[in-house]
Amino acid sequence: MSTPQVSRRQFLGGSAALLALMGVGGLAGCSGGNGGSGSGAATGGIELTDTFTMISVAGNDSFDPIVGTGADTVTMHSLYDNLFMFDGEGNVEPMLVDTYEQEGNVVTATLREANFSDGNPVTADDVVYSWDMLRADPSQGPYMSNYITDVEKVDDKTVKITVVRDDTSWLNILAETIYIIPNGSYDPEANDYASTPMIGSGAYVFESVDEARTVTLKANEDYWGGAPTFKTVVVQAPVDSSTSLVALQNGEVNCVSMMAQTAVETAREDANLNVVEFEAWGQQMLGVLVGDQAFRSAIFHAINTQNIVDVVTGGAATPATQFFAKKLLGEDYDGVVTFEAYDPDLAKEELAKSETDLSQTFVITASDEAGAQCAQCIQQDLSAIGINVEVESVDTNTWSSKLMDQTLQMFINALGTDMLAVDSFIQLLFGDTSVYYYPISDEMKAKVAEMNAIPSVVERHDLVVELLNDMQVECPIVPLYDTVNYDVYTAGIEGYLPSSAGTYVYYLGKLTK
Repeated sequence: MSTPQVSRRQFLGGSAALLALMGVGGLAGCSGGNGGSGSGAATGGIELTDTFTMISVAGNDSFDPIVGTGADTVTMHSLYDNLFMFDGEGNVEPMLVDTYEQEGNVVTATLREANFSDGNPVTADDVVYSWDMLRADPSQGPYMSNYITDVEKVDDKTVKITVVRDDTSWLNILAETIYIIPNGSYDPEANDYASTPMIGSGAYVFESVDEARTVTLKANEDYWGGAPTFKTVVVQAPVDSSTSLVALQNGEVNCVSMMAQTAVETAREDANLNVVEFEAWGQQMLGVLVGDQAFRSAIFHAINTQNIVDVVTGGAATPATQFFAKKLLGEDYDGVVTFEAYDPDLAKEELAKSETDLSQTFVITASDEAGAQCAQCIQQDLSAIGINVEVESVDTNTWSSKLMDQTLQMFINALGTDMLAVDSFIQLLFGDTSVYYYPISDEMKAKVAEMNAIPSVVERHDLVVELLNDMQVECPIVPLYDTVNYDVYTAGIEGYLPSSAGTYVYYLGKLTK
């Protein structure tokens, strides 16, 4: 997401963000209707203690602040700070940065007075070092170079950041991608970051992780932003929505991130719970990484997105008619290129032109509950035109590994991110440094490279529109619906940012009761 850190909502995203698999047993069928889950409302108030327990959407397989794969950002953003942070609406404001100014492609930022958890001050040397480590990482560096080219020390409390684009997308990058660590401290060969994180400047410090990868954190009482109200934070691995809802209602946990739509309606009826709804930058979509153009076009026109919306969201969403989420498209591209895809007869005509081997059974891989439901519906739609598929449900980290190993054939995920504009998101998905391997034409790849070589975002506009039109022909993705993300948490907790549901960036040190 992303490789970019694909554990984020990123394009995952998101955006970001990837979501962990919630399991497919008992999911709604694909003939319409919305399956409910969860139990009845609690009858009494839920007592708040000094411990905040959260069910995340990804497991904590690693605490490595440089190589993001396998790292859960709930924990990471509690341990490590960034230069910037999100407000409740998803806008970006300073974090470790105190003040900044931008002149052209150069940003000069002054750091606030802040210490790492061992008491040492955060300095410009730490910021430069953190950037250098990220840039040198083979999975992160190529991606980051599309947006930031250099970070230099001016003095102990000032850094100069050289950015590629003439917009402010660098703000979002610095709000979540670069965790600040002490100068000279990163050594993955000598340290096991799967069991013990590095020192950070965050609101919490590491205490333990058990065999189930449940992480326990303790408050950093000397945190520059003030001592956290909740003295202990427990971050648990994901479970299915029914189980997590019951845990919320019983007071066993205080928050469930990105809860499935099927459980949200029950949560709304519970006076002891608050539901946060946030329109995200992501779009639920099918990625097609196999077959020729006619094969992908057949899939594009075979999928009944209205049925998927009815099944998965209970009709709450609207079938997609654009290639990216409305929020990601923004004013410059929203409504510029639209389509009406569903046409089973055209799908059959396209399939007849294909030279793809149709005797095989293709695999659709999903990594969350909604994705598995979508995949089941798509399985039926494709079967109707003669394409056999099976649905594979995996956890987030397995999904990521399969992407990196290039063993995914088709996948369901909510792709999109607050970090990128349309042009840079196209570059992320289809550019030379992309971790995705869509079988698009050389002509389309050349256009992406041409777009990326144009320094001005404004001057890229017409070529971006061409590429959006090309996507209707080449059909590497099938947009399903724009996503809305939901978090559910215990009533009485204050300071919860609605944007966290859409960005998957949580600031647990800000929570009060």
